[in-house]
Amino acid sequence: MKAKQVIEQAGQAQVRQIKDGAQFQFTSVIPIRIVRHRFSKVIVQPEENPDCATTNWQAQMDANLMKSLCKALYWQEQIDSGKVTNLVDIAKREGTDKVRVHKLMKLARLAPHYVETIAKGKGPIGLSVQFFVRKTLPYHWGEQEELLDSLSK
Repeated sequence: MKAKQVIEQAGQAQVRQIKDGAQFQFTSVIPIRIVRHRFSKVIVQPEENPDCATTNWQAQMDANLMKSLCKALYWQEQIDSGKVTNLVDIAKREGTDKVRVHKLMKLARLAPHYVETIAKGKGPIGLSVQFFVRKTLPYHWGEQEELLDSLSK
């Protein structure tokens, strides 16, 4: 069985003429990286071109993840300092249910280098709040690294 071609050529190389009559072939190259993410493939902007604007869905996803991470770290600080006694108190104060608070609190035990990566907006493709809500996050940072690195495979 022949493998399906993932990228197809959409057009032909253009032939241009120089003033002296010579011809040259002109081909545009768009640098992209295609990453497999679970059951689909995602086009990622190249890292060497930081001036490219991120797409709206990426920015929104990063903003939601950052907001949830900040909440989790704040809630953990509130519990550690004794200002609140448990997750039920946080849920009442935030106007949400305790299950949601519990699921977001996983972010408070995220490995420090992933916290920094998320803060810089450079998290792995597929890393979102929903990922943390649905998945069990290991306590050991090495196991977290294996789990999060598997997102881009």
